[in-house]
Amino acid sequence: MHNSKKIEIIGIENIPLIKEGDDISNIILDNIERNELRLDNGDIIVIAQIIISKSLGDIRDLNLINPSKDALRIYQKIKEKTEGEDLPIKEPELIQAILDESKKLIKSSHILITETKHGFICANAGIDKSNVGEGNVISLLPADPDKEADKIRKAIKQKTNKDITVIISDSFGRPFRVGSVGVAIGVSGIAPLLDKRGATDLFKKELKTTIIGQIDNLASAAQLLMGESDEGIPAVLIKGYSYNTVENVSINSILREPIKDLFRSNKEDLIKEVLKNRRSYKLPFQERIVNIETIKKCIKISRWAPSAHNGQFWRYIILKRGEVRKNLIDKMNDKMREDLQRDNRSQQFIEKNINKTRESFLKAPLLVLLCLDKSDLQEYSDAERSRNEYLLGIQSISTCATYFLLSLESKGLAGSWYCAPLFARKEVREVLNLPRDFDPIAFITVGYPKKEPKTPKRKKLDDIIFKIE
Repeated sequence: MHNSKKIEIIGIENIPLIKEGDDISNIILDNIERNELRLDNGDIIVIAQIIISKSLGDIRDLNLINPSKDALRIYQKIKEKTEGEDLPIKEPELIQAILDESKKLIKSSHILITETKHGFICANAGIDKSNVGEGNVISLLPADPDKEADKIRKAIKQKTNKDITVIISDSFGRPFRVGSVGVAIGVSGIAPLLDKRGATDLFKKELKTTIIGQIDNLASAAQLLMGESDEGIPAVLIKGYSYNTVENVSINSILREPIKDLFRSNKEDLIKEVLKNRRSYKLPFQERIVNIETIKKCIKISRWAPSAHNGQFWRYIILKRGEVRKNLIDKMNDKMREDLQRDNRSQQFIEKNINKTRESFLKAPLLVLLCLDKSDLQEYSDAERSRNEYLLGIQSISTCATYFLLSLESKGLAGSWYCAPLFARKEVREVLNLPRDFDPIAFITVGYPKKEPKTPKRKKLDDIIFKIE
């Protein structure tokens, strides 16, 4: 614990304009010496994001960006909203850059509120045009601010033998209040939160919920000297703040989970966004392991899908990569080949159809088979009602699959629904040794998306509402 009753906030002046490849730790230490300052154990250095981004080369030229249809659509929407309001209108190229750096677009107005790839909720994905340089250029947030803070802290420790903390800061706007404040986006050496629960107040009452965002407070304090315009102080030294040194910390610990966020969006907007933004993902996945426990959580949610008689006829089989899955796909492809040959299809047509889905089924991190358990269906004495009961089961499986796909989306996963098992039920049952009453209905490929799928066209409302009486 570094103890003091006085805190000093000192701007590190005369830091030069940063170029790609510059060593930030060396530059800061050189200027601490030039400013005749002393670095002590327990000191905190707050560094503006912009010089980190510049040193990493996280700069983009807007003139080299081609706006997508989505960017042009958002541009037109913003233009219509802000017309006559004396508000700045973002060019399509900047909108595209914001979309490229975002995991999710939360709200679009004269600014775009997005969730960045880091999980930060902020304006314009943290992209900045100020203090970047000449030309139509922008700075992006570093891909891993924690890593950069840790790298600088360790370099300073190696060069000075001083145990310090490094915070990387940026300025964010706030909901319900005007004006930006300094916030931490990367940290090394100090716990992001100071948990005061269990302590007592002046009247000896136990604190039940008090958790202080200490690194954001430190970043805001530093922001008073850093400023937003031509102050030219991108690094600040803080002395005298009492804290415990903590290793292996992460900015992620202060990011509020969406389910606990009371302000992000209302229920209607949230549901609309989830439903409209889900896509069937048929592109390559990231080479990233999908945790089975995460899939179980998604299946747990899918159980709440509506089902006929509340029968809950769905059964899941989760297939990891390996020989079992390969054998299954080979057998199914053999069946497809036989069927298409019987239809007198050309060899080229057959191979094209087989290869269309083969790679997706084999390379997806997980392949989920959804089955209808016919033993839960009601029995009837006549064929027509029995057939209808089976259709009720199929409908129930469909709703369950939809809930499952939406649950995957909520976890940052992507999936696609394939009906291939319908055409090779016997082969699927045999390879996987399924119970006789399990009827294979659908495959769902699961993984972390690597690219953004295209937005599919949808029919107009008048084309699908046939009649209103």
